[in-house]
Amino acid sequence: MPQDLTPAQQRVLDFLEKRIAGGENVPTYREICKSLGYRSPKGATDHIAALERKGFVTRERGKARGIKLTGKSSGIPLLGRISAGFPTDSQSEFEARLPIDPTAFGIRDRSKAFSLRVRGDSMNGRQILDGDIVLIEQEQSPRNGEIVAAIIDNESTLKTLVRRNGETWLRAENPLYPDLVPTIGLSIQGVARVVIRKLSL
Repeated sequence: MPQDLTPAQQRVLDFLEKRIAGGENVPTYREICKSLGYRSPKGATDHIAALERKGFVTRERGKARGIKLTGKSSGIPLLGRISAGFPTDSQSEFEARLPIDPTAFGIRDRSKAFSLRVRGDSMNGRQILDGDIVLIEQEQSPRNGEIVAAIIDNESTLKTLVRRNGETWLRAENPLYPDLVPTIGLSIQGVARVVIRKLSL
């Protein structure tokens, strides 16, 4: 935790980063209060004002969702686990914060960076192993062949994106696992940029 943030301010910053990294809308003050247990919106307003003074956020007055992260942060959020096996229910629990600078890995906007811990062996062919951590960049238009964190038919997984003949599906990099063809929907959360192994947290 940065030395100039109180524990309460850090909780608010963590919540903002988790929401944005998960692809959700920036929360309103009321949503911050509801999620963090504040009785009055003033509690959230005061903490956001403090984060603004300290350079962690900016606010656009007159907008309900006018809070923006500046990129100043104590690290990259580690948001739970993602299946590199068969898809599982999405998990987005905030585990920890990785003390790394994503710009060192080509991610220019650090507010679009988050990380996930891998569970399973379906991506072994791309040298992504069970227990590894992948650094993800939110990407609206991932390219064919990129490794993506995706929600397919309401379940999360880490796979290779395949676009061919107007069709899109996900491919495992282990012959023991089948291709995943969406029947309900496919949403890309981000593209894997870096694999981190044997990192003590």
